[in-house]
Amino acid sequence: MSLEAISIICDAEQYAQSVRIETQTQVRKIKADGEREGRERLERALNGALTENKRQMKEAEQEAGQRTERIIERSNLDCTTLKEQANGRLDEAVRLILERIVVA
Repeated sequence: MSLEAISIICDAEQYAQSVRIETQTQVRKIKADGEREGRERLERALNGALTENKRQMKEAEQEAGQRTERIIERSNLDCTTLKEQANGRLDEAVRLILERIVVA
């Protein structure tokens, strides 16, 4: 083999080695960029989910407060109705008690 052929082979091997090293460097960069972008997307998704969760919780609390107010209003109306019914029967109860006391 001639000296020129050996030189060409050595040059080709060196070139192949430099291409391999450059390719590995590019692969590491692409991998690192992908991981970084993935973490950023995950963080954005988590922040979005937390924001949505807070909005839904606030909405649920407001709805629960409104339901509570309606229940209280309904209970107050029921109490008023029961008091009125009880007061309407009070005269009858007094008459029955007096009647039993007098008859006894």
